[in-house]
Parts: sequence; structure tokens; C-alpha cells
Amino acid sequence: MSAGNDGTSVLIFSADALAAALIGAAVELAGYSPVFPLEGESPRAAVLRVRASGALVDCDHEEACAESFFGPAMMAGTRVAVFSSSRSVRQLEPIANEFGVHLFELPIDFVQLAALLADLTRRQA
Repeated sequence: MSAGNDGTSVLIFSADALAAALIGAAVELAGYSPVFPLEGESPRAAVLRVRASGALVDCDHEEACAESFFGPAMMAGTRVAVFSSSRSVRQLEPIANEFGVHLFELPIDFVQLAALLADLTRRQA
């Protein structure tokens, strides 16, 4: 899938391939284009390649759920939201606040996900 920074592309990083596919399906149902990193591609390289407006990051994805990713993503214009099902959101709050990263827990209902995606992909002035 060819996707660029047209406001509809959302990068998805997950340590679990099934979870990534399910989130990708929900992103697509909400009217956005889910994009995944290439095999062996670092999260930073994926952001630079895709230039998506938003990224959904699994808290268990060690490379993407880190300060070393949030900063470059922010500089590339990609807004990040981190989801968690196993690691405490409370642990991430200080880092998330520093980088303007949204936090949400799974499960999330479709209306909330659609609102989050709209916020992530809106153009900043």
C-alpha cells in the first residue's frame, strides 16, 4: 500500500502481529489507511519512509514505545498514540506528556478510536 502524509495514513507498531492486524482493520473501518513497518525496518525509518500523520504504538513494542522514537516521530510531524493492555499507562504518563503522546487502553470502542484517529491526523497550524 502506498501511503503518504495526506492526513489519512496511520502507522501501526505492535509486538503482536494479530493485534496489529486487528487494529489495522479498525483503522481502515474508521476511514484511514493503515500502514505497517516493512520487515526488519526500525520504527524511526518507517516514520521517515511513510510520513504518516499518526502512529498507533503498542506499549509492548520495545523500539517504538520509547523516547528515542517519540522525539523523531514528533519532528517528522507524526502524532503518536500509545496503547497498552499489559504495561501500566501510569508508567508512561511522564514521557507521554513530554512528547505530546496520547495514551489509551485496550479495548477501546470504535467511536473513541475514530475520535482519536481524527485528532492524530488533523493538520497542525
